[in-house]
Amino acid sequence: MLGVSIYSGMEYSLRENLAYLELANSYGIKTLFTSLHIPEADDRVYHETKEILVKTKELNMKVIADISKDFMSRLKLEDYNIYALRLDFGFSQREIADFTRKYPFKIQLNASTISRGYLSQLKELGADFDRLEAGHNYYPRRDTGIAYELLIERNRAFREYGLSTMAFIPSREGKRGPIYEGLPTLEAHRDINPIVAAQHLLRSETDLVVVGDAFASEAELKALSEIDNSLYSLPFRPINITGEEALIINGIHTNRMDPGEFVIRSQEARLRKALPIKNKQSMDRKKYYITIDNEGYLRYEGELQIMRRDHLADERVNVVGDATEAALLIDLIRPGDSFRLISE
Repeated sequence: MLGVSIYSGMEYSLRENLAYLELANSYGIKTLFTSLHIPEADDRVYHETKEILVKTKELNMKVIADISKDFMSRLKLEDYNIYALRLDFGFSQREIADFTRKYPFKIQLNASTISRGYLSQLKELGADFDRLEAGHNYYPRRDTGIAYELLIERNRAFREYGLSTMAFIPSREGKRGPIYEGLPTLEAHRDINPIVAAQHLLRSETDLVVVGDAFASEAELKALSEIDNSLYSLPFRPINITGEEALIINGIHTNRMDPGEFVIRSQEARLRKALPIKNKQSMDRKKYYITIDNEGYLRYEGELQIMRRDHLADERVNVVGDATEAALLIDLIRPGDSFRLISE
């Protein structure tokens, strides 16, 4: 599941924010995250938030609102289209337990900072866990995003308590101020293609992936909306691809059940070979490079591989692409997994 973010009172006008909602909705994105207490936001946030909540109701979108104690006293929240309140700071565990029984919407915990012990204490206080979710932070300052291992650890704890999880990815095109360094949950995602970051989270026990920055470009929204959870979509940089090689690259590939220790092997590629694959200038095969065996490899001609480690050049093997940007996904691919290669 995918979502986008809007921040009232920042650099975008209400008209621009509403238009962005409509654009995201046109690509089937049905969740909005918004923050009601950004320090840099101006007083427009209170008026514009009401307008945005009305619009999301028209578009049948869910709203997750990051909120502080101060803002809770300014709006009668039950009157608006809010799916979940994400409690950022200032709330005691007893208050949170009470909220799960008091409000008609979900209560979202700060997933990046709580522990199993915290969840156990909420249970003892009688919190209704059917009304709870977990949402990770985003991190505007470079080098402050959390590690992948910590995300996995926390997500597994939430799973044990039956809680769904949310995390953020950055946009490359529309980074939010005032820092403009992206808004990822994982530091490893700060500078990579959003389609890689989104798939990485979805394959890591994360239920909802939200673009933290506003605004993501239309191209990014389109690419994200086309994610297919049944396979990996791997962006790559082409390297002197011929027409014959393109015929092999295009389409869905399946990593063989016996792929080899150091490579991913497509079980479909050789079946797609229609014309001879001529030998090209050979080069070293670096980790995450994509290769196709040429006619020099005889019965293996047309074999497509993705390198899991560096290999020396082989005149029987053509290098056709560099998928280094998809490294986080390639490292997750197991025997029998399907993937497609997307030229950048």
